[in-house]
Amino acid sequence: MDVIAQISTFLTNTLSLNAPISSPVLKSDSSSVAIRETPSSIANRYIDSGKTLGFQFQILVKDPSVIKARNTINAIYKALDGLPKGSITSDDGSFYMTSCECTTSPNWVETNDHNEHIYTAIFNADLEQGGN
Repeated sequence: MDVIAQISTFLTNTLSLNAPISSPVLKSDSSSVAIRETPSSIANRYIDSGKTLGFQFQILVKDPSVIKARNTINAIYKALDGLPKGSITSDDGSFYMTSCECTTSPNWVETNDHNEHIYTAIFNADLEQGGN
Protein backbone atom coordinates (compact mmCIF):
# COMPACT_ATOMS: atom_id res chain seq x y z
CA MET A 1 0.00 0.00 0.00
CA ASP A 2 1.49 3.33 -1.08
CA VAL A 3 -0.42 5.65 1.29
CA ILE A 4 2.65 7.26 2.92
CA ALA A 5 4.27 7.85 -0.48
CA GLN A 6 1.10 9.41 -1.90
CA ILE A 7 0.55 11.69 1.11
CA SER A 8 4.20 12.77 0.84
CA THR A 9 3.80 13.51 -2.87
CA PHE A 10 0.58 15.46 -2.24
CA LEU A 11 2.22 17.62 0.44
CA THR A 12 5.37 18.19 -1.64
CA ASN A 13 3.28 19.26 -4.66
CA THR A 14 0.85 21.38 -2.63
CA LEU A 15 3.04 23.16 -0.08
CA SER A 16 6.39 24.87 0.22
CA LEU A 17 7.93 22.78 3.00
CA ASN A 18 11.05 23.62 5.02
CA ALA A 19 12.70 20.30 3.96
CA PRO A 20 12.06 17.18 1.86
CA ILE A 21 9.81 14.57 3.49
CA SER A 22 11.46 11.44 4.89
CA SER A 23 9.92 8.33 6.39
CA PRO A 24 9.70 7.14 9.11
CA VAL A 25 12.09 9.35 11.15
CA LEU A 26 13.37 12.90 11.06
CA LYS A 27 16.73 13.27 9.31
CA SER A 28 19.77 14.57 11.18
CA ASP A 29 19.71 17.75 9.05
CA SER A 30 18.74 20.87 10.97
CA SER A 31 15.48 21.13 8.97
CA SER A 32 13.46 17.98 8.41
CA VAL A 33 9.92 16.71 7.84
CA ALA A 34 8.98 13.09 8.57
CA ILE A 35 5.82 11.04 8.10
CA ARG A 36 5.17 7.68 9.70
CA GLU A 37 2.35 5.24 10.13
CA THR A 38 0.92 4.83 13.63
CA PRO A 39 -1.18 1.92 14.92
CA SER A 40 -4.49 1.67 13.07
CA SER A 41 -7.40 -0.72 12.89
CA ILE A 42 -9.79 -2.15 10.34
CA ALA A 43 -13.10 -0.33 10.70
CA ASN A 44 -15.30 -2.63 8.58
CA ARG A 45 -15.03 -5.87 6.64
CA TYR A 46 -17.39 -6.64 3.77
CA ILE A 47 -18.69 -9.87 2.28
CA ASP A 48 -16.89 -9.10 -1.02
CA SER A 49 -13.52 -9.14 0.88
CA GLY A 50 -13.31 -5.34 0.88
CA LYS A 51 -12.33 -3.36 3.97
CA THR A 52 -12.52 0.13 5.37
CA LEU A 53 -9.37 1.11 7.25
CA GLY A 54 -8.76 3.95 9.65
CA PHE A 55 -5.15 4.64 8.59
CA GLN A 56 -3.43 6.78 11.22
CA PHE A 57 -0.20 8.65 10.60
CA GLN A 58 2.00 11.20 12.30
CA ILE A 59 3.87 14.10 10.75
CA LEU A 60 6.84 15.71 12.47
CA VAL A 61 8.57 18.96 11.52
CA LYS A 62 11.98 20.10 12.76
CA ASP A 63 13.65 23.46 12.19
CA PRO A 64 16.08 25.83 13.98
CA SER A 65 13.42 28.54 13.61
CA VAL A 66 10.48 27.95 15.93
CA ILE A 67 8.34 30.14 13.67
CA LYS A 68 9.25 28.14 10.54
CA ALA A 69 8.62 24.81 12.30
CA ARG A 70 5.24 25.97 13.62
CA ASN A 71 4.19 27.53 10.29
CA THR A 72 5.16 24.34 8.42
CA ILE A 73 3.16 21.99 10.68
CA ASN A 74 0.19 24.39 10.57
CA ALA A 75 0.33 24.50 6.75
CA ILE A 76 0.37 20.67 6.68
CA TYR A 77 -2.60 20.60 9.05
CA LYS A 78 -4.57 23.01 6.83
CA ALA A 79 -3.73 20.98 3.71
CA LEU A 80 -4.78 17.60 5.13
CA ASP A 81 -7.61 18.26 7.61
CA GLY A 82 -10.96 17.82 5.87
CA LEU A 83 -9.37 16.82 2.57
CA PRO A 84 -12.07 16.04 -0.04
CA LYS A 85 -12.65 12.43 -1.12
CA GLY A 86 -10.23 11.31 -3.85
CA SER A 87 -7.72 14.15 -3.32
CA ILE A 88 -4.98 11.60 -2.69
CA THR A 89 -5.03 8.49 -4.85
CA SER A 90 -3.01 5.30 -5.01
CA ASP A 91 -0.65 4.73 -7.92
CA ASP A 92 -0.93 0.97 -7.51
CA GLY A 93 -4.68 0.71 -6.80
CA SER A 94 -4.11 -0.44 -3.21
CA PHE A 95 -6.48 2.09 -1.59
CA TYR A 96 -9.11 4.76 -2.15
CA MET A 97 -9.01 7.64 0.37
CA THR A 98 -12.48 8.78 1.37
CA SER A 99 -11.47 11.30 4.06
CA CYS A 100 -8.59 12.69 6.07
CA GLU A 101 -8.88 14.46 9.41
CA CYS A 102 -6.51 15.72 12.06
CA THR A 103 -7.00 13.81 15.33
CA THR A 104 -4.24 15.53 17.34
CA SER A 105 -3.78 19.15 16.38
CA PRO A 106 -0.33 20.63 15.73
CA ASN A 107 1.68 20.92 18.92
CA TRP A 108 5.20 21.43 20.18
CA VAL A 109 7.21 18.31 21.06
CA GLU A 110 10.63 19.59 22.13
CA THR A 111 13.63 21.75 21.46
CA ASN A 112 16.54 19.32 21.09
CA ASP A 113 20.23 19.64 22.08
CA HIS A 114 20.97 21.38 18.75
CA ASN A 115 18.34 24.07 19.46
CA GLU A 116 16.05 22.64 16.74
CA HIS A 117 12.32 22.90 17.41
CA ILE A 118 10.10 19.88 16.76
CA TYR A 119 6.34 20.00 16.18
CA THR A 120 3.91 17.21 15.36
CA ALA A 121 0.31 16.45 14.37
CA ILE A 122 -1.55 13.15 14.01
CA PHE A 123 -4.08 12.37 11.28
CA ASN A 124 -6.57 9.66 10.40
CA ALA A 125 -7.38 8.80 6.78
CA ASP A 126 -10.32 6.56 5.97
CA LEU A 127 -9.29 4.16 3.22
CA GLU A 128 -11.29 1.66 1.22
CA GLN A 129 -9.48 -1.47 0.06
CA GLY A 130 -10.15 -4.53 -1.99
CA GLY A 131 -13.41 -6.16 -2.74
CA ASN A 132 -14.20 -8.50 -5.61
